[in-house]
Amino acid sequence: MSDNSAVTGVMNLLLCGATGFGFYQIGPQEHPYAFTACVVGFCHGLLGLVATVSGDENTTKANDATNALMEIVPLPLLNVDLFMGADSNNLALGHGLFIVPLAVSVIIGWAKDSEENGSVIDTLKTLTILGNITSMVYLALNESSWNLGGMAFLAFMAKFGAAFFEENVSEGTGQPITYISWSGFFFLTALAVAGEK
Repeated sequence: MSDNSAVTGVMNLLLCGATGFGFYQIGPQEHPYAFTACVVGFCHGLLGLVATVSGDENTTKANDATNALMEIVPLPLLNVDLFMGADSNNLALGHGLFIVPLAVSVIIGWAKDSEENGSVIDTLKTLTILGNITSMVYLALNESSWNLGGMAFLAFMAKFGAAFFEENVSEGTGQPITYISWSGFFFLTALAVAGEK
């Protein structure tokens, strides 16, 4: 196993640990959306771990597919859960609906598989992520929650900070920053959601 594979394995293990902590802290009956977000993160980390250890091409493809899900699914699900427990619970449905146009565009993109569709999907992903981060910042300020503020920062770092470091600082730093940000995000999620009980 190369050094790069070892780092990838450790990052996936860290993600599995953070989401496992989320399983332990978050009850699926009380917080089904947050629990589902942790399931998505755990499956991605587990697939990445298996792909790193086995080197199997099919597992690597499955891990790449779940990578797209990791960018867009956990954040809206957590926003739905958090807004349902907040005073502004009328916004919860709106966050769930963030996923619908993106899912449709991804399906259309798979069917047509063109460059133009790829740019439309990337734009929708970016708007979805920014909209959900903005909502989480709003909720963090409204509820005076450092955990929610940290989650918003880590969600921003996972998408935009990692891309910035990859392009402008040092090649190869994007993936570790993304995985560390996701892991911290899920750890803070467990603390924020468990604190509501």
